[in-house]
Amino acid sequence: MTLQIFRVIVRGKFDRLDDASRSTLLAAAAAHDVTRAAFRADGTFTYDTRLVAFSFRYELRDDGDDPEGAIMDRARVMAESSLGALGVGYRNLRVEATNMADVWRREVRFSDRRCDRGSRPTRPAR
Repeated sequence: MTLQIFRVIVRGKFDRLDDASRSTLLAAAAAHDVTRAAFRADGTFTYDTRLVAFSFRYELRDDGDDPEGAIMDRARVMAESSLGALGVGYRNLRVEATNMADVWRREVRFSDRRCDRGSRPTRPAR
């Protein structure tokens, strides 16, 4: 199996935050703003000052037999570990993974179609 690269987003909601956890998260909120989000191997943790929802973004690689399943499991464990280290309650974790090879294949197909029609894409009639 060849190495595959996945971009993974783990989303969830904060749950039962005590005053100490709330204060810690609010003090660091600017560093975790969504404008700083990036897909990285060690993850990017983002949330806003409402402290309702959060997300982690990971770029993970795998070459196993079931890379997407393994990647999604690994991302969930990484997010749960990070939240546990912060002492933050959470619920409703959802994991979404995108195989970047699939994205690149779609882009190549799209660019091939554009080249067949000329250098400028056609616009739909209004």
